[in-house]
Amino acid sequence: VLLHQKRRKDITIQLIMGQKGSRPTGSSTGEPAKEGERKYLIGGNWKCNGTVESANELIGVLNKAGPIPANVEVAIAAPYIHLGLLLTGLRKDIAVCAQDCGANEKMGAYTGEVSAAQLLDFGCTWVIIGHSERREGFQMAGEDDELVAKKVKLALDAGLKVMFAIGEKKEEREAGTTMDVCAKQLEPASKLLDESDWENVAIAYEPVW
Repeated sequence: VLLHQKRRKDITIQLIMGQKGSRPTGSSTGEPAKEGERKYLIGGNWKCNGTVESANELIGVLNKAGPIPANVEVAIAAPYIHLGLLLTGLRKDIAVCAQDCGANEKMGAYTGEVSAAQLLDFGCTWVIIGHSERREGFQMAGEDDELVAKKVKLALDAGLKVMFAIGEKKEEREAGTTMDVCAKQLEPASKLLDESDWENVAIAYEPVW
């Protein structure tokens, strides 16, 4: 019991102090993407899963996974409560990603929200915005295309990279409206974002079927 309590105390201290320098280095293989060549992005989303114990086990697996190709960027998106574990224990060549951010530009009286600026300050590199599950909502109103676009812009302006999720439902695919649905989801962002903003956006096509 005492060892378990000590481990939790150590984790708490790490989270508060933000000891990001202790992360393992990792390794790469091959050549980086040249100018004009595609750089691949592999993102893993833990969704609302994981305990401290299971998160640390997964971090251990990833740390032992071997070299990552130099033309590939890997990112892990974890629940807010596990971001600190990633930022203190995950190999440095795997980026840490949040699963969402608030629509508030600044910090303040927004109980329950986490701003993009806070995520950047904490050490995150990426954030997922527009995931289909958030568009649908969880026993509450989902996020519409305009709100998603606003959050994408806020995150980019704060200095984060964005995985901008879009995708159609099964019935929309069967109706042959896939491209129309995806275009509609992208339209507000196309009006709000500057051309240079898109350099830090990865459009994540995730159909809901």
